[in-house]
Amino acid sequence: MKLLEQTVRELKGEDIEDDLRSTVNLRVDLKIDASYVPDMNQRLMLYRKVAAARHDAEIDTVLEEAVDRYGPLPDSVLNLADYGRIRVMADRLGIETIDREGRIVVLKFRPQAKIDPVRLVAMVRQRPELTLVPPGALKLDLGRAEVSGLGAAEPAPKTKIAVSPQPSAPSPKKSGKYANTAPSWWVARAREGDVKPGFTKADILRPAKEDPRAPGGVFDRVGALLSDLLDQR
Repeated sequence: MKLLEQTVRELKGEDIEDDLRSTVNLRVDLKIDASYVPDMNQRLMLYRKVAAARHDAEIDTVLEEAVDRYGPLPDSVLNLADYGRIRVMADRLGIETIDREGRIVVLKFRPQAKIDPVRLVAMVRQRPELTLVPPGALKLDLGRAEVSGLGAAEPAPKTKIAVSPQPSAPSPKKSGKYANTAPSWWVARAREGDVKPGFTKADILRPAKEDPRAPGGVFDRVGALLSDLLDQR
């Protein structure tokens, strides 16, 4: 029956969407806050609708329905929506997988990917954060400076140094193998203004929570790259 439906649509001149979907794993927590949608079945329904979306308009509809039913969107739902948009763009490009490991994101293309190889090579040559990985993958280094479009990398803004009204005593400088070592956890604890209950080494050394939608975040970088690739088709 499925093949028959596809044949009929082809005879009508309609586009046949590839049933293969891109797999996106950017190591971002996509769990919807239970405080926003208390019922588990309803949360699962949101996941399914975003995962099934083939176009941005479908994701917009899901968000509008969520606002009407549950109220203003929390970060967890916005993260899920951006994940869905990235997957939609990946599907359009014929990308098989997008996988992140640390600061490296690898995009693996299918053989029938809708990418102009000549334009892709030219794009990689102008963007230091991109590397071609034979036979059909593209590596994005999130640790490298972001490039705007196909131009040169944007210079980092100059930092203004505030001048104290009175000179302060010079602080002791570290030298040798300890010159670039971060302060120990107990030094960080000593610098805390208040002593808090439950204060532990793990608490003070825990890295700040990642915001994937922030400027320069993983969603921002990967989404911009996919958008540029769509423009190069």
